[in-house]
Parts: sequence; structure tokens; C-alpha cells
Amino acid sequence: MRKVLLATTALVAMGGVSAASADVTISGGFSLEYNSWSDNTASTTTNDSSMVDYSSVYINFSETLDNGMSIAGFTGQDGTSSGAMDDIGGSVSGDFGTIGFGGSESGDAFATSTDVTADEYNSVSLTDATAYDGTNDIVLPGDEHVAGSTVSYLSPDISGFQFAVGMTDTGAYSDTTSMGLKYVMAVAGGSMTLKYAQSDTGSTTSSATDDVEATSLGLVVASGNATLTLAQNTVGMGTGTTDYTSNSAGVTYKVSDTLTVQAYTGSTEDDIDASYEHNDTGMGFTYTVAPGLTASVTHNSWDRKATGETDESGDNTAFAIDLSF
Repeated sequence: MRKVLLATTALVAMGGVSAASADVTISGGFSLEYNSWSDNTASTTTNDSSMVDYSSVYINFSETLDNGMSIAGFTGQDGTSSGAMDDIGGSVSGDFGTIGFGGSESGDAFATSTDVTADEYNSVSLTDATAYDGTNDIVLPGDEHVAGSTVSYLSPDISGFQFAVGMTDTGAYSDTTSMGLKYVMAVAGGSMTLKYAQSDTGSTTSSATDDVEATSLGLVVASGNATLTLAQNTVGMGTGTTDYTSNSAGVTYKVSDTLTVQAYTGSTEDDIDASYEHNDTGMGFTYTVAPGLTASVTHNSWDRKATGETDESGDNTAFAIDLSF
């Protein structure tokens, strides 16, 4: 990460605040991933391998004001081919906590994902590349689905306890509210973190029943070089449409300063469709070649079944090179 000191114009342009100068950092990265899979799903448009790349670049600024409060903001492009700055946010912080705007902290910050493997790839996800919207029935066990917010409040740390609330007003019926809680305690030379988050997104119209509710309950235990993550994530739409529950666990172990191994397993069920089940197990390792350059290998196996559909299963392997600055 390269730090640059800019003049007052940076703050004036982004917030109209008068100050002497702002700390500005520029960061980014590039990833190249090769995926190979074998499954029982016939396709006339895809073969059994693919190569994809991603890039990101972010500009972050921060400034401490004369009254002791801090302001910060960021703008960036993350993983899109258009080159547009598609991720923005800002915040005002003080002893009172943090008020966030855009992509800053909100309730979803306390959601728990157990997908700890570096580059898990699942060929079934080719048909579900977007966020959960109730029109698909592929909910990967390691994922969380709590929605973010446009405006949020994050409390200060109070003896290990924090909470957050947020909302998004879309100008339509599909507004979102979110909240989250976190408690961190020291345990036998390590730490234990309890987390809970939830979000509610309204229906698209006044008469529709496609509202989406998601919850996330997590436990993270860290001791020495090992970290264990347990989670239960739920997401459902409307009344009697879908009601998914995922239970999963992930573990990481730092073998050395350059090598980390990971493993995770999970299962998703649908309370509406009793026959629905999606199981996934993954393992992998990440090797740091040099600061800013890593290589990783991830292998996972999955199977899925649902009423009226052919049972599916497969194995997937992902090789990735990641650069960051």
C-alpha cells in the first residue's frame, strides 16, 4: 500500500471540509484463477474448465479534525470489466462511534461466513452468479446473505461489545433495515467472538410477497495459529416460497509465516421443500511467495437435490495467483 499526502483539495472535492491535509492511500490487486471441475450436470454451453481474472483499485482518504473527530471515505472499482467506480463510502467517527455512508460498516459487518478456503469454486454456482433473490434455489452452505445498508451507525467497543444498525431507502417498497451484534472475550490465551446479524428487505411492490429476510449467527474461536468458525445462516422469501437454513464450520491453521491451510464443510436445507439439501466440503492451502504475491489451491466436493429436479454432484479444483499492493 502506498501512502500519499495530498493538499486540501482532496477533502474539499469529497466533502467540502476545510482542513490542512488528508492522508490518502491507494491500494488494489489482481487475481488469475483457473478452475477445473467434474460433475453429472450435462451442458451444451460449458466444458469442464475455465479461467477468470479479477482486479480492484481503491482510493481511501482520512483526516482528523480539530475537534478530535475523524472523517474518512473511499471510492473504488472491484472486479468489474466496465472500469466504473462501483464501490463508494464515507464515515464520521468519534467517541460516540461511527456513522457510515455507502459501503461503510452496517449490520452485515457482523454476519459470519465459514467459506475460509482461498478460492472455493463450485460449478453449480455458474447458474447462480447473483445475490439471493428467491428465484434460484442454490444457496451455498458457507455463505451469508445479510444485506448491507446505505446509512449506518456502529457503536464504539464497550468492554468487548459492539452493535450496528443500518438502513437503505430505495424510493420503492424494497427498503432494507439491518442490525448486528458482536461480543469478543479472551479465552485461554486466545479469543472467542460471538456474532449475530439480520436484515429485512421489503417486497418489490405493495401487493407482492417477495420480501427477503436473512439472519446470521456465528462463533469464532482463535487460539495460537488456529481459528475455528461455526455459523448458522438463514435466508427466505415471502410466505411459503423458500426458507433456507445453512449450518457450517470452517478452520484455518497457519503452518508457518508463508503457509496457511484451510478446510470447511456445510449443509443447506429448505424448511419449505423437505427434500432439498445442498452439501459442500472444501480444503486448500495458501502460500505466500513474497509480500503482495500469493498462490493457492482449493478443492471442494458438493452434492445437491431438490423436489422435481435431478440429483447433482461434483468435484471442483481452483488454482489462483493473487497480487496486491
